[in-house]
Amino acid sequence: MKRFIGLYLIWGAIFQACGQAPPTLPSWQSSTCDSSRQVTSLSLYDLITPVYKTDSLREQTLGVSRVLAFVKDEPGTFHFLGSHRSGSPTDSLPAPTSRLDSMQRHAYFTAITEDPLYLYNRWAWLLDTTRQAFLVRRDSLVDSLRRQLPNYEVKVISDLRSAELQTKLLGRGRSMAPISFHQLGLAADLGFFRHGRLVRNAGPYEAIGDLTPYYQLIWGGNFVGFVDPPHFQLYRNAAAFLKDFPLLRFEFEPFYDRYLQRVQQKIEANKEYEVEDTKELLSTLNEYRSQFPCPCQSIAVMDTTRLQSPKIATLSADDLVIVGDLKEQRLNIWRGSHLLVSYRLGIWR
Repeated sequence: MKRFIGLYLIWGAIFQACGQAPPTLPSWQSSTCDSSRQVTSLSLYDLITPVYKTDSLREQTLGVSRVLAFVKDEPGTFHFLGSHRSGSPTDSLPAPTSRLDSMQRHAYFTAITEDPLYLYNRWAWLLDTTRQAFLVRRDSLVDSLRRQLPNYEVKVISDLRSAELQTKLLGRGRSMAPISFHQLGLAADLGFFRHGRLVRNAGPYEAIGDLTPYYQLIWGGNFVGFVDPPHFQLYRNAAAFLKDFPLLRFEFEPFYDRYLQRVQQKIEANKEYEVEDTKELLSTLNEYRSQFPCPCQSIAVMDTTRLQSPKIATLSADDLVIVGDLKEQRLNIWRGSHLLVSYRLGIWR
């Protein structure tokens, strides 16, 4: 039976890259990039995401000082979507936009040129009100615990977390989430201390689980597969969070394959019950992907004359130029005048 499931998942992974997905795949694994369908429009999100999510491309874009984005329409005219120079607080945009749209574009552009200490910093303009609500609940919970357990000193020992620390915790097996709610400012860990020493037995931490429902918080002690008694967070899981903040799918997309692999491994180990939240997240990402453009597969290009980049007077080798070509149905990424990669375009389905 395990062998059958393994072959089934491998078959699904093959279709994930490009083509038509078998109709019997579950919702968490059914997303595929269909290159037989014509792409008629492209947004900045569609252009930036492939660079942000692809490790090999990110390695080739280290040291980039400026990012420029264009769409080439079917008649062959280039349309400027905007640009960003590293370290600049603003972007160059083709036309006046709303503040929300400007902040959204800025988040996408800076993802290529800058890595903030905390992921929350990139999205504070969107998440600040929600974080402040979380902090009020967190502090109220801590006050209640201090009154209920006067023999312990209760401290917040982990709040905002850097991507570097999250990667280290993943490597040590102390976290299972590529994107943690700590990185988004919506989770915290508490420590109970006696005589100045951290208490490690589970006893006092169960009080967190008793009180979190009153503050509409989720306790890590109830997690399945990775029990975390000191931890609590605002959202039930990442899928529920993305329902409120769909723009943040930009941060989860780079780990899509990793989430998929974890589900596959747990199914093969007969532990599917441990990854129900991950399956829900994949299904949610698939819903957002559906019917939107995608880069289906990279294509070897011998003749780049058909894939011209726009004429930029001050172009340097440290500039990244991303062109969505609706005429050729390609997504072309250049560093200076050198073509890094050309993707065939398709539609997620």
